[in-house]
Amino acid sequence: MKIAISSDNHLDVNRVDVAATMEAQAAWLKQQEVAHYFFLGDLFNDFTRTQSYFKELADQLPGVGIHYLAGNHDMIKGSSFAEIEENDDPCYFHRRYLDLGANWRVVGNNGWYNYDFSVYHDQPAEVAKWKRVYWLDSTIDQPISDQAREDLVLGQVASQLTAAKRVGKRVLFLTHFAPRHQALMVRPTKVKGPRMERSFQMIRALMGADQLGDLLEASGVVQ
Repeated sequence: MKIAISSDNHLDVNRVDVAATMEAQAAWLKQQEVAHYFFLGDLFNDFTRTQSYFKELADQLPGVGIHYLAGNHDMIKGSSFAEIEENDDPCYFHRRYLDLGANWRVVGNNGWYNYDFSVYHDQPAEVAKWKRVYWLDSTIDQPISDQAREDLVLGQVASQLTAAKRVGKRVLFLTHFAPRHQALMVRPTKVKGPRMERSFQMIRALMGADQLGDLLEASGVVQ
């Protein structure tokens, strides 16, 4: 069985022809005989457009499993916090799983962040203030803090992994945000001086959480 995974296509931000892109993507998935395609977030800056895209792609490829997560860009418009957490779209893969054969389970969770990757991790009020002014996530509907949202993610993932372990499955875990700070890009050489260093550290704060990596490693089932 062949699966395909991609992320961060940003079709609107990159100003590409959406219809032509879908046609090319559908043709490639069919040519490669992909059984399941997983997209890990950030297709449009509008969740309704992301939903529509994958519904149409699934209609074009009835023999292919089409699955997607929501990245922070997808959450900017067209969805509430409740809709992101609970959604009956059959292609939406947040908090869902798919068993592949007798031994493997693909588990999906959008993920989030808790400022853990930054030197400002112990100054959450400062990071939150910077985020409100400079970061696109400030427009996302979110009734809880970033730390509480990451705790929610950790609880969801822990339950997903426990369920997989109970039935003897090895897990391929899919998420939008980084589960380890080592997965982030290296410091750009242009980051010089206190002002740029501050911005660099603030951006790192919003990229993921090492606690998720700890959870995945401790589970004993994530490959």
